[in-house]
Amino acid sequence: MLWRISKPQQPSSFLFGTIHIDDKRVKDLDTQVMHRFNEAKTLCLEILPNRETQVGIGRAMLLPKGQFLDEILGDRLFNRLSLELNKRGMTPLESVYLKPWAAMIVLSRPQSQGGYALDEQLYHWGIHQYKQLCALETLQEQLSVFDSLARDDQVTLLKDSLDFLPVVQELNEKLVLAYLKGDLDEIYRRSMELQSQDDELAKRLMNSLIDQRNLKMIERMLPQLEKGRAFVAVGALHLPGENGLLNLLRLQGYAVTPPDLKVSPW
Repeated sequence: MLWRISKPQQPSSFLFGTIHIDDKRVKDLDTQVMHRFNEAKTLCLEILPNRETQVGIGRAMLLPKGQFLDEILGDRLFNRLSLELNKRGMTPLESVYLKPWAAMIVLSRPQSQGGYALDEQLYHWGIHQYKQLCALETLQEQLSVFDSLARDDQVTLLKDSLDFLPVVQELNEKLVLAYLKGDLDEIYRRSMELQSQDDELAKRLMNSLIDQRNLKMIERMLPQLEKGRAFVAVGALHLPGENGLLNLLRLQGYAVTPPDLKVSPW
């Protein structure tokens, strides 16, 4: 998950693939990752998970005033949903205000263990070490991926999550195990298994959720890489593939190598 990003006459930076969950197994970072993090002057994350961001996320998940999720889904689908969300500590009176995409995310994500997700942990460590912080996206840009989906598409994704919930939960665990092995190929394959049953919708979502965001991230990452000694942490799914960050960085003339490679690529 950790890659050295280097060019001649520039101090090296490092790109680290994260997984956006609160799980002690993924937050127990190895010494190589911690060493590169500690020596970095700048920390770049997708967004900065400060209090303002958390409040913004909460607000963005809510339907506009006067709209209600039970009316959008119908009683039968909403009752199925509210039963599952109630197991996650959300009452029907709370879930009725969620946008369909927000309900899908709450339903699909692994249960929190009551602490920080990995990206949030890195953010707080960065603050404590007085690192310069940079965001590769705004909150509005990140959430627009879901908000821009047609209402019917949001409902389709939510229904898929309900229909295949046991499979989703099993795949989430397999995704964590692939992450712990450092297997980007398997992470990509497992993530594809989590896609919607609607192939056309799945392709559109993958393009906006990963490919288009990668183009913005690389543009905002480059000035930090030119200065050097940056530690860039983004979701691991942004790394592999033709449109992934690793390949996009190579196209920008960077050598992208394992962190402990001893032979110069130049």
